Amino acid sequence: MGIAAAWTVIGLGGYREWRRHTDRLETIPIRIHVDGSRGKTGTCRLIGAALRANGLRVVVKTTGKMPVLIDASGNEKVIDRPPTPTANLREQKEIVRLAAEQHAQAIVVECMAVDPELRRASENTLIRATLAVITNVRRDHLEVIGPDIGTGARNLSDVIPPNGTVVTAEHRLLPPLEDEAEKRHAKVVTVDPETISDALLESFPYITFKENIALALGVSDLLGLDRERALDGMLHSTPDYGTVRLFERKSRAGPYTLVCALGVNDVDSLLELQRELIRRKKLNGGPIVGLFNSRDDRATRSLEFARMMVRELEFRSVIVTGRHTKAFVRAAVRNGYPRDRISEMEDATPREILEAVDARAPPDGAVFACGNMVTSIGYGLVEELLGGGSDGHAGS
Repeated sequence: MGIAAAWTVIGLGGYREWRRHTDRLETIPIRIHVDGSRGKTGTCRLIGAALRANGLRVVVKTTGKMPVLIDASGNEKVIDRPPTPTANLREQKEIVRLAAEQHAQAIVVECMAVDPELRRASENTLIRATLAVITNVRRDHLEVIGPDIGTGARNLSDVIPPNGTVVTAEHRLLPPLEDEAEKRHAKVVTVDPETISDALLESFPYITFKENIALALGVSDLLGLDRERALDGMLHSTPDYGTVRLFERKSRAGPYTLVCALGVNDVDSLLELQRELIRRKKLNGGPIVGLFNSRDDRATRSLEFARMMVRELEFRSVIVTGRHTKAFVRAAVRNGYPRDRISEMEDATPREILEAVDARAPPDGAVFACGNMVTSIGYGLVEELLGGGSDGHAGS
């Protein structure tokens, strides 16, 4: 009987906690849940800026490469997390509590779950969105949300609210998104990135992308906000810590551009970024060296990059840092990449890595740092570059 009574108390406590959370959610009329493979953080920030410029009290929470909270007054701070292997979904509940305390009229929350069950719990219990955003679908985390990209699209659809609306810039995999939305009696609104002019794109003080801007404007239009105010707010928004940054550096042979894209962690997005930077004349299309930062808990991602080095990436040479670099090297060589063009620097410091990059960088070419930022080496490289490099533009 004592055990039964204890479980009853625990159950009642859990119900009261859930009820308090639900009551807080209902005080926030606009709840936007942002998911997708790439561009979630940048899109969250742009949506938040658009809402704030239209006079709404909005709280924004991004996961990005550092978890960040932007409160209803526009103050920004990094969220402290305990030293656990993965972030806890309770973080979302705390954001809702804070937003309710600050009398927020809107929240914009980046989905922090990868596992499909956790994504469903995040949406159905913690956020209960009034509007969902799915930025795009790429070949990332397929070991969890796959096995194929179509299944990945269906799993990402778990953020779509029943009888609600989802805004997306994804066109190639739109059919599975539409199928999942139909099951939920939800409406799909697509945006076209090509409606964003190059002039508008270049007016941002940091590198952003047409897709992100189109999504934020699509959300603003759905909410009936003033578009000019929304754009002005977006133009004055600040980029995330993990955004793409360009640094003009000098190698022994001459000047080159280092593209710090450590947050770009799938091959499709890296290829798109390369094409976009060339199209916008940020790069001249010269030879490229790769700097890949490997994470010990992202083995599938490392092997995918290694396999694609010969087929698609066309790196003149590659420096591999981080953990389990030998697995990356074996996969690359097995797929035909010359062993003598790969340098392992598993135990090197960020400064030593950048010295090696400078020594190998092609004159008038580029070095792409990619793969993973969320490691001590990843963060260290960014800090080293910001401390000693010439920063061009930044973007997410």
